[in-house]
Amino acid sequence: MLKNKISILVVDDEIDICEMVAEILKDENYNAIIATNFDMAVNILKNENITLMITDIWMNNDTNAGLKLLSFSQNYDLQIPVLMMSGHGNIETAMKAAKNGAYDFIEKPFKADRLILMVEKALKERSLKLKVLDFELKENERMKLIDKSVIFKNINQKINKIASTNSRVLITGPSGSGKELIARWIHKKSNRNSFPFIVASCATLSPERVEQVLFGWNETNIEEKNNQSSVGLFEQANYGTLFFDEICDLPIQTQGKLVQAIQDQSFYKIGSNKKINVDVRIISASNKNLLKSMQNGSLREDLFYRLSVAPIEVPPLNKRGEDINGLINHFLNFLSKDFGSNILKFSSETRVILENYEWPGNARQLKNIIEWLIIMYGNQKNFIILPSHLPPEILGYSNKAKPNAISNQLSLSLKEARKVFEENYLKEQLKRFKGNIAKTSTFIGMDRSALHRKLKDLDININK
Repeated sequence: MLKNKISILVVDDEIDICEMVAEILKDENYNAIIATNFDMAVNILKNENITLMITDIWMNNDTNAGLKLLSFSQNYDLQIPVLMMSGHGNIETAMKAAKNGAYDFIEKPFKADRLILMVEKALKERSLKLKVLDFELKENERMKLIDKSVIFKNINQKINKIASTNSRVLITGPSGSGKELIARWIHKKSNRNSFPFIVASCATLSPERVEQVLFGWNETNIEEKNNQSSVGLFEQANYGTLFFDEICDLPIQTQGKLVQAIQDQSFYKIGSNKKINVDVRIISASNKNLLKSMQNGSLREDLFYRLSVAPIEVPPLNKRGEDINGLINHFLNFLSKDFGSNILKFSSETRVILENYEWPGNARQLKNIIEWLIIMYGNQKNFIILPSHLPPEILGYSNKAKPNAISNQLSLSLKEARKVFEENYLKEQLKRFKGNIAKTSTFIGMDRSALHRKLKDLDININK
C-alpha cells in the first residue's frame, strides 16, 4: 500500500503534541489526522478510513481516556493497530494497554525514528494479518461441504460429532472424492483449529527418508563440533492434526514405528536417544480396500485398529447425484474469482448430462471440468454452457449409448419409435430422481397421476 494512502489518527489533548506527531508522519508521506478528545476520535474512526491509531493514555483529566478509546477501536475494527503513548509511563500502564489489545507502548518524550519504526512494524503486521484473513476467507469458500444428498448429510453429522473429540479418524473412499476436505473440516471444527493441520502424503514419501520426514533427525558431527537437526511432521503438528493421506502406501517397517508413536504420543528422532513428547490428533485416509490391504500385507492389522476408532466412508460422486448441481455452483463461484472471469450459466440439458455422467475422477474431476470451461468461455458475459461446449471426455460418454440406436429406430413406425423414446426417457428420469415420482413429474412437466398411467402403459416398474 502506498504511504500516502495510509491514514493515521493521532489523538492527544495537547494540540502541540498532535501537530508534532502529525508532522513526523507527514515527513514519511503518511496521511495524518488529528483529534484532541475521545468523542472527536470516535467520530473520525467512524467516518474516515483509518489504518492505524496513535493515542495518548491520559487525556482531559481522565487517566483511562486512551484505554477507553482503545476498547472502542478494538470493538469497532479489530484490524486497526493502536500505539499507546504517555508522559506518565510505567510498566503497569504498558501491561494494561497490551492486555487490552494495544500493539505497543511508547513513552514521551520519544525520538522520531523510534516512532516511525514502531509505525512501520505495526503496519507490516496489520498487512500480514489481512493477508491471512483473506487466505482463510478463500479457504473457507473452497472448503464448503455440499450435502444435499442423504449420504453426505450423514457424513456431515458424523463430522460434527467426531470433531469435538480427540478420536483418531480413518476416512475411506475413491480418489478425488474429498477425503482430505473432510479431514480439514474435522480439524477446523475441533478445539485444535488454532494449531497446524499437517499433511503426510504417504504415496510421495521416499522409502529411504520417510522416517526422517515423519520423526525428524539429529546428527552430531564430532569433527566439526556442530549439531544438525530437523523437525519432523509429528513435531510440526504438535497440538494440531497430522493427516496421513493414503496410509497403505507407507512402508510396512515405518508402520510399526507409527503404531508406537500413536500409542505413546512420543518418538525418537533418527540419530537421537532423547524422547520427544507430542499431543497430535491422527486422521488417515485411503482409497484402497483395507481388509484386502491387511490380507496382502500392505497394512499392519494393529495400525488399522488404532487408526479406525471413528471410520468415515466417502461414496463416489456418482452415488450422490443430488450434490452435483451444488458442487457445480460452488466450483463456479470460487474458480471464477480465482480467474477473474464471468460466471458461466449452464443449460438444463447440460446439467442433466453432468448429473448422469459416471465421474470416474469424482469431485476432483468435476472441479477440473469447471475450470476448463471457465478458461474456454469465462471471458464472455452471460455465456450459457450447452452440451456441445462440454469437453470430449463428457461428450464421448453422453454420445456413446448404443451406436446403432438411431438407425434401428428408423426402421420403426412413428408410433413405435415414440414408445421407445418415451420408455427410455422416463426410465432415465426415474433413475435420475431415484424413483421419486413427485420430483420426476415436476421436472418433466406431467401431472403425477398421468405419469403413473404412462408408466403402467409402458410397463415400467419404478421399484426395479
